[in-house]
Amino acid sequence: MKRRVWAAALAFVLLAGGAGFLPRSREMERLKLVSALAVDGGGEVSVTALTAVRASGEEEPETFSGVGGSLASACRNLRESSARRAYLGQTEQLLLGEGCDLEQTLDFVLTDRELRMDASLYIVKGNAGQVLQASVERAGEETGGRDPRGRTVGETLARLAQEEYALIPALAPGGDGTAAPAGWAVAGPGGVAGYLEGEAAVGAFLLLGGGAGEVVTLSAGAAEVTGVQIGARDGAVKCRLEARRVQGEPGLKELEAWAAANLRAALSSGWDCWGLDRELAAGRPWDWEEIRGVDVRLLDVEVTGRWVEGYGP
Repeated sequence: MKRRVWAAALAFVLLAGGAGFLPRSREMERLKLVSALAVDGGGEVSVTALTAVRASGEEEPETFSGVGGSLASACRNLRESSARRAYLGQTEQLLLGEGCDLEQTLDFVLTDRELRMDASLYIVKGNAGQVLQASVERAGEETGGRDPRGRTVGETLARLAQEEYALIPALAPGGDGTAAPAGWAVAGPGGVAGYLEGEAAVGAFLLLGGGAGEVVTLSAGAAEVTGVQIGARDGAVKCRLEARRVQGEPGLKELEAWAAANLRAALSSGWDCWGLDRELAAGRPWDWEEIRGVDVRLLDVEVTGRWVEGYGP
C-alpha cells in the first residue's frame, strides 16, 4: 500500500513541477539557504543543516540543528532555531544517518514539498550530522560539480514505488571526519537492506553504466575506462567496455576479467538494483511473469573489451 501511495504522490508532484513556490528575491535575503541536510535517529529525530555560500561571498557556511519527535517537527524546530528562517528549497544533498527511518524521510519529502526531488540522496554509515559538521570548512572551498554516483530522491522513490531495490551512494567518516565514499547502500522494502562494498561496489557502478574515468591497475600496466555499455538478454548480463592504455601494455583479456569479477561480485548479493529482469523480458514480454524477480545470482556475465586510441594523460 505504501508503494502505491508513493507512486500516486510522486506522479502528482512531478506534474505539479516537483517543488513548491520559490520565495521572492527580497524574501530570499531574509532566509538561511540550506545546501545540505543531515537526518539522524529513528524515535527522536535530529536534523543538521549546512547553509549555502551566497554569490555575494559575504557569508561563511555554517551548521545549525533541530530536534523533534518526527522529521517534520525536527525541521520545524530547525526553522525556528535562528532569527532567519531556514529555507530547504535549495537543498542539494540529503544525508541520512544509519539509524534514520528511510520511509519516513521519503514520505516527508513528498508531503512537505519544500525539499527538492532532484536533491542527491546519501546514506551515511554513522552519524550524518557529525559528518556534515566536519565538512563545513571544505564546503566553503568547493566550487561545485555533481557526484557521478549521485542518485536523486526522485529516482529512488520511483524505484521503490515499483517495489524494486534502489542503489543509494554510501558515505562514511574519513580520516578527518569528513564524508568519504563507502560503496552503495541498497534500499528496499522496509528500508536499507544492506551494502555493496569493494568489488561489489565497483560492479554496481558498472551495471549503472558508470565507471568512465576509472583507472584500473593491471599486471602489465594501467588502463582508463572510457565507456561502459550494459545490457541483459538470453540469461546473461552483457558488458561492452572501452578503455585506453595509460601505463605500460595492459592486456585486454585481463581488463575484461577485471570487469567480469566486479560484475559477478555485485550480482552475488541477489539484489536487482538495475531492473535487469525488465531488460531480460524486453525481448520476451510474454514471459514477464516467469522472468520477473529473476535471481540475478544465476545470470551469466559476458564482457567484451576494446582499446580506443590515445595513450597517456
